[in-house]
Amino acid sequence: MSSRSWLVVLLTVALTGALPPGTALAVDRPGGKQSFAVTVGQVAPKGTTPTGKEFSRLAMYYFDPDGVVRQAFWFWSWNQGYPAATIGASSAGCDNCKIHTAGGFQTGAEVKELRGRYTTTGDKLAVNWDGGATESWTVARPEPGISVISLTGSSYGANVGQGYGSNIRNTVAVQLKDIPKKYYPGRYSYNAYDAKTGKLVSGTGTSGINLSLPEWKQCNGNCLSAGVEITDPESTACTACKPGEKRAIRYYLASEGGRKNFYEHFCTCLLQGSAACYNGGSHLKPQLQVIDDSGRFRGWVGVEAQHRIANRGTIAVHWYTDV
Repeated sequence: MSSRSWLVVLLTVALTGALPPGTALAVDRPGGKQSFAVTVGQVAPKGTTPTGKEFSRLAMYYFDPDGVVRQAFWFWSWNQGYPAATIGASSAGCDNCKIHTAGGFQTGAEVKELRGRYTTTGDKLAVNWDGGATESWTVARPEPGISVISLTGSSYGANVGQGYGSNIRNTVAVQLKDIPKKYYPGRYSYNAYDAKTGKLVSGTGTSGINLSLPEWKQCNGNCLSAGVEITDPESTACTACKPGEKRAIRYYLASEGGRKNFYEHFCTCLLQGSAACYNGGSHLKPQLQVIDDSGRFRGWVGVEAQHRIANRGTIAVHWYTDV
């Protein structure tokens, strides 16, 4: 459009408050970034009892310059059970076991969609989804090439959320063999069923994925795996192990291509007899890769949906990044 044409547009807006048909003013994208890998959920406040209505959602948000926002997402509700799903990748080359993910994240599972509009004002992002749901976020630019959005409120119960955005194509992904072997710190917020007390509990804390540990092995092009012994006597991990049993965790990190990664882990003391593979209630954590403008891998956003039975197991949101 010529400068004269834009002058006409601006005069029209000034005089009438309306744009000519077919004309739209550009909206600043959050942090100047087009697409965001996002985790969102509802977690009962610490010290309170979950209601059973909590949920987690893993998504890609796409911000168009005309103010339209689109979302492709996977959703898990705590009041519904999600049996584990076996993915195509395996740990062949390590212990030759099948790898699982939360039901609904496997290849071919439904990807839901939302559409709405957004506005940005300074470091604030407001999203209005078609149908009336709203979200508010803060926007940060911690370094060139990546932006971060943090959820501050919603109209539908979501109270925890974090997203990382860039202008790299959403088809760009990093192969497991090329992921830097380092520590990716982060946070998690969860709702869980305490099998010992029979009560629903909630909490939040710091966590991470430590690929720098020497136990991590490249099983094959689609899988990394590690068996890590718990040596900290104060650790609360693997409390299901009986006295005298070695406390250790088996981890799998797998891919079938693209930004989706499959993270699974379980306590090895739960293996039955001489079996090398576990088919019980492992921790199932769907994840999306965080990638900056240069195509560098920066970590993951994810959820945990380890509840084959409604209101049991764990449902959570987390993010592990070096940003």
